[in-house]
Formats: sequence, structure tokens, C-alpha cells
Amino acid sequence: MVLISVFFLLTGCFEITEKIKHNKDQSGDYSLVIDFSDSWLKMKSAIMLEEVDGVAIPNEEEIKSKLNRFRTEASKIKGISNVSTSHDFSNYIFKINFSYASIEALNKVLNTIDKKNNLVHFKETDGKFERMASYPLPKNLTKNEDRKEDLTKASITAVYTFDKEVAAAQNPNTKLSKSKKTVFLKQNIWSVLNNNKLMNNSISFIP
Repeated sequence: MVLISVFFLLTGCFEITEKIKHNKDQSGDYSLVIDFSDSWLKMKSAIMLEEVDGVAIPNEEEIKSKLNRFRTEASKIKGISNVSTSHDFSNYIFKINFSYASIEALNKVLNTIDKKNNLVHFKETDGKFERMASYPLPKNLTKNEDRKEDLTKASITAVYTFDKEVAAAQNPNTKLSKSKKTVFLKQNIWSVLNNNKLMNNSISFIP
């Protein structure tokens, strides 16, 4: 979704949170939240100006239209259901939610968000659940040191919950819940822009 790339052009602190509830049969629920509530004024100003560094910023109606288009396209994918999107223009919080019947269907939806690529974002093989980080992040932002401070304060978090206990996670920055069924991984956006693989993870389970 072009919205995600555009939002990175804006200054101010923000949070991206990817949540998954994954089941043994490879079905599950997915949500993506982009939260600008800590810098809503800057976000509002940028949308009113309609341009940042020569790049057009969509207005509120265009954002609504893009979210609606995603909902329509995702709903047509076999194995996808309960697709919803929401927008809060008071706090500038944007959400995407859907249920998937298989990891294949999950990957197809994520490829509608980033239409330039046809990637495997998730897979489950040999008893391991894997995330190959491929967020559509505009890497050219790392060339602008003026944005480093804001993008270091911004964060991206992955929260994955399973119906079985986790034995280990490959990414050393992973945190495990007391129940051993939820893993957390958080990085600042600047670091991820420089190395997308920081959000990679391979999770194994207790037999």
C-alpha cells in the first residue's frame, strides 16, 4: 500500500504494529496498525500542505479511498475473510484487519499492500514459523541524516501469538511472554531501514 511508504516521509514519532494470531492448521488473524497519535499535529499539517519534500501526500479522502480499495482487493482473495480497515483522523491511526485460512492466502494479501513485489513474507516448514521481513520501506530515507532522529524514535513491532508453546526464536531481540505462546520483536525504524532483516524471525515450538 502506497500509504505506508508515504507515511515514512512525514516527520514525528509513530508506531507500526503487526499482530498475528496463528493456529495449528495455518489459519489465523492478522492486523496492521500505523499510529501517529504522538505526532498528530505534524501529520495533520503535512496532509493539509499536500506535499513533503516534493512528494505528494494523499488527503483524507484519498486515504479513505486507498483503504477501501485494499479492503475490496483483499476480500477477493481465496481464503481471506473478515477484512476491515479503519481510519481515525483525530489521532491519525490507521488499521487493517483480516482472517486467513492459510499462509499462502496471508502472503497474497501482503503482496497487495506492496504491489511492486511478489514475495514470501511468511512460511511454516519443519515445525517452524518464519517471518521474512519485507516491509515496503523507502530505503532512500537513510540518505537523509536530518530524518535520523525522528526515525530512531519511531518503531516497528511484531507480536505473534500461537496456540502452542514456543521453544525458541532465532532473532536475539525476541521477547517471550510468560505463557510462552506470544513472541514480541521491536526495532526502531531507522535501524530497519538500514537493515530490513532485523525483523526476520524463525520460531520453533515445543513438541
